[in-house]
Formats: sequence, structure tokens, C-alpha cells
Amino acid sequence: MTQAANVQQKQNKPDLQPLGPGSNTWRNFGSYLFHLMLPQAFVLQSAHPIIDVAVSKDKKYKVDPWGRAKESTRLLWPVVYSRPEKAIEMGHRLRELHRHIKGVDQHGNKYHALDPEAYSWVHITGFDATLRMYEYFGRPVSREERAEMFSEWKRMGALLGIPDKYIPQTEDAYWKQFDYIIEERLQWGPVLEDLMDPKFYAGYPRPEELSKLPMPLFKLMMTLMGWGMHKITVATLPQNFRRKFNVRYSKTDQRLFKLFAWSVRTFYPLVPERMRYIPLAWRAIQDSRRHPEAYAEHLTGEQVFATGQ
Repeated sequence: MTQAANVQQKQNKPDLQPLGPGSNTWRNFGSYLFHLMLPQAFVLQSAHPIIDVAVSKDKKYKVDPWGRAKESTRLLWPVVYSRPEKAIEMGHRLRELHRHIKGVDQHGNKYHALDPEAYSWVHITGFDATLRMYEYFGRPVSREERAEMFSEWKRMGALLGIPDKYIPQTEDAYWKQFDYIIEERLQWGPVLEDLMDPKFYAGYPRPEELSKLPMPLFKLMMTLMGWGMHKITVATLPQNFRRKFNVRYSKTDQRLFKLFAWSVRTFYPLVPERMRYIPLAWRAIQDSRRHPEAYAEHLTGEQVFATGQ
């Protein structure tokens, strides 16, 4: 390749900015607090007809939910929790993996995981989930923080290979697209039938790590946990989604969730920092503190200020 071609290639390459230490995404994405919002996000995503078809093909969310969770963590979370060059590489790799997810549904219609609306919808659910995580389990977010979160959300979309024209560039445009997808595009398909079953989580198979736990005890544990997870999932779904699909959310459910949310807001801040993050995220946090120079050149001005570098 000639020098001129190299220059042209660099000019055409998007200016990708990884989310590093000091960003809101870095603080939130790998926390167990954000994981409380993931079940409802998966429900929203799976209600899109293209995603429903793609996910229901192998039903891994049902037959191997633990393996699916590990795979998602291994592929998506490093887009945030990696050194800058690796983060960019992981974003590209994740998009390329979706390139091979395609086929024909039962009605003879072609589907592709990289369908612009479907692929961007998965990412669109993230900003809403972050804001409501703070609303339910955290503290009020300032106007400045909210603007920064939205800016980071757009940068994350670029890392995932979503073209700008499929990423709302303003919050007004974002909420217009968010509500449009819910009201006009989402459907109650086979995957939602599973995910919204009150007994769904209780039916999880026993993971290899708990192979020594007696099955009756495992079943009891999953029944109790599954009941709670279903209630949290319903409570954290957007109101217009619950309204559209007539998802029951009783007065008792609301009172129980308010009590749960209060408990989280009260006691979660007392948990030691290392126990607030999934292992992959905590390792990255430690690495950023041991080797700040590996991240500094890719930080924005606000992030440099926040990390004190």
C-alpha cells in the first residue's frame, strides 16, 4: 500500500475514543448495580422481531444461560474494560461476530444481526438503563453528568461499529427513537414468552460450579432468587413497555420494589469497592491504577481531570 493510500485510510477511519478510567461508563458498566438493569434490557432487546428470531434459534438464553452470560461478559465488557487499543479491537471483533448471525425465519423472511435498526436498538437500551439505574438505586444525576453520559453512550456506539446515522445525536432524538421502537416495532414473541414467565429464572439449569450443591437445595435457591429476579425485571421495565404488553405490576409489587430499591441505595455504598464490580471490571480498574500511563493518552480532558493525572 502506498503512503498516499495509508493517509487516505487513516482519514476515512472513524475517530474512536475508548471509555477509560474517569468516565461514567467505566464506573457503571461493570458494577453489580448495573447488572440489576440487565434483565429488563434483555427483555427490551429480545422483543425486537429480528433479535427474537436470532436469539430463539439456539435458545442459549434458556438451555445454557450461565454460558451465555459468560460469553457476553467475555465479548462486550472488554470494549469498556481494556487498555485503549484492545478496547477498539474488541469492539471491532464483536461487530464481526454478529456478521455471521443471519438466516431465514419461519415465514421465509431474511434476518441479519447487523440489521441497522436491530443492532442499534441493543445499544439504545443502554442509556435508558443507566439513567434508571441511578433513579432507582443511586442518586440524582446532574445536568452535566447526564450530558457526559450521553456523550459516552455515543462514543460506545462508535466503538461497536454503529454508524452515526443510526445513533441519535441528541437526547430529544434518542427518546423519540426509544419510544418509537417500543410503541411501533417491539412484539411479544417466543423469547419474551420465556423471559416474562414468572418461573423462568427458577428453571435455570445447575451450573458446573455448583455441581456439588444438592439439587433440591439448588432448586429452592433458584425458586427464591427467580421470584425476586422476575419482580425486579418487571419493576425496571419502562412504563410504556408494560402498558403496551399489559405486564402486571401490582400495588404490592410497587411497594416491594420501593423497599428493595431503598435497601440497595442504603447499603450498597457500604460494600467494599472491589466487591461492587464483576471480576473482569475489577481487574481492569486495578490495572488502570497500576499503569495509568497505558490509558492517559486516550483520555479526554474531563477524564484526565477526574483521574487526577
